[in-house]
Amino acid sequence: MLIDSGTASTLRKNRNPSLPPFREIEFYLLTHIDYDHIGGFVNFLSKAQRNDLHPDLIFFGNTLDLIRYKDNDEVGFHHGSALSAHISALKLNSKPLFSEDVLCFKNIKITILSPTLEHIHILKEKWIEIEKELNKKYYGDEFVSVQKKKFKIDVKAAPDDSVKNPIKDLLNSTSIACLIEYENKKALMLGDAHPEIISKQLKTILKNQQIEKINIDVVKISHHGSKHNTTSELLSLISCNRFIISTDGSRPYNHPDIETINKIIINSINAGFTKVYFYFNYQSASEFEIINEAELDIEICKIVTNEIIL
Repeated sequence: MLIDSGTASTLRKNRNPSLPPFREIEFYLLTHIDYDHIGGFVNFLSKAQRNDLHPDLIFFGNTLDLIRYKDNDEVGFHHGSALSAHISALKLNSKPLFSEDVLCFKNIKITILSPTLEHIHILKEKWIEIEKELNKKYYGDEFVSVQKKKFKIDVKAAPDDSVKNPIKDLLNSTSIACLIEYENKKALMLGDAHPEIISKQLKTILKNQQIEKINIDVVKISHHGSKHNTTSELLSLISCNRFIISTDGSRPYNHPDIETINKIIINSINAGFTKVYFYFNYQSASEFEIINEAELDIEICKIVTNEIIL
């Protein structure tokens, strides 16, 4: 399964040596329709032949009809052919996914945590307004260097949660997020999902299983480490010390936010872990310095890699 595709330049074998041949990938999952998640899919599928793809390929995604494509190899939102047209032309099977859906195949169980059907309906209703805002954004592929971040971890202080209203952040609150279970391993893949939605679904799982926390082997942190998409409440519902942060750290957002790193480290210390692992796909995003790291009761491991072996 391939979850998201990055920008048009991201989905290339020479840039991602761990990426298997496209013909071997049976499932594509598009979390949501923001450019940095769809660009590679739209660019690739617009040029692909059916023989380039797995014969039983299924494309999971919501609101695919809202995605537009320009003729100049860039993804836009105001004209061109829809991604759904490429999927139709290639005769691909496509399916939407919503919270509480469960997929089971080849010893893999995928429980969908987000989005709610309610937020999908609101996104469609407000699409013209949202589309105008998207057209104002610049989406570049080139890395822009940023100054190294330096900060201090205060274990005694409760980190503040800065959360956006899901209705005012519809692109992210309609992101597909899921719990993937394979054999004895569990991974939370959170896309750009909203933390309140994820927390609500995790609480339901905890209640149904009559447990206090879910043991997770690795979490792909939501929205590239934005401070608005990871809360202390969400982290308190899981037991995990391995976190993926997917971002190049470039402007204008300079992700990951130090508030997110701070929450993860404090939660890991409070949970009794002696080590916490951060996995990055770009060196630049890992270049932050915790001034009082030597004083903390935890070893902080920053790893830049294309592959994580659990």
